[in-house]
Amino acid sequence: MEKIKKALAEKGKYWIVFVGDSITSTEWVHPNWREIVGYVLNDKVNGDWGLRCFNFGYDGSTTKDILAKMDDILSIRPDLIVLMIGGNDGVLNVSIDEHKNNIQRIISMAAEKEIEIIFSTDNNPWNTISSNIYLPYVEEDRKMGINGFIDMYKESENFPSEKIYTFITEMDIPEDNMKKGDLDFWHPNQLGNAYIAKTFLRNIWRIEFNPEKYIEETLRGEKLPKY
Repeated sequence: MEKIKKALAEKGKYWIVFVGDSITSTEWVHPNWREIVGYVLNDKVNGDWGLRCFNFGYDGSTTKDILAKMDDILSIRPDLIVLMIGGNDGVLNVSIDEHKNNIQRIISMAAEKEIEIIFSTDNNPWNTISSNIYLPYVEEDRKMGINGFIDMYKESENFPSEKIYTFITEMDIPEDNMKKGDLDFWHPNQLGNAYIAKTFLRNIWRIEFNPEKYIEETLRGEKLPKY
């Protein structure tokens, strides 16, 4: 938070871009984790207009797709990139070696522009075949020694799965043996997004956040929910 406040005081600007696949885009769930993070950070800087958050999440994207989008992402010259990606690589035929290379190139491109980047794995899909497909990629991520690495796969194992995976899938997903109308075990609901927000707020900004309290206040209709 001190880094954000210093940037706002010195140059009147601190921009954050959230980059990833459908777990990041979250355009069908509100509040989503991006919105929650933006709400909390803005609360901490008293609504300073210089703090802006941008959605660069692409539904269904792989690390290969994000690498191809980096010129667009970097074009707005953000101060921080929060990258959460990788879960689609195994099911969309991106090899582990290519996955690793893509992430390294993404981080390198950000570093060349002197942009700070946080890299996180995707969450652990609950009770799905994809969880086992994705795990070898996560294990490779863990070995890469990336500064600012967040293991959302491991963190999400402590989320209340039965409460956060309540959405109904809108399509057949053969690789997970899921059919339209089944529970969606990849994409968490509002409470699940609040748990993702909690993980980022704690690990990046050292801010304590109570997801259950926040969602309870939101559902009660509070304009400014406490957390």
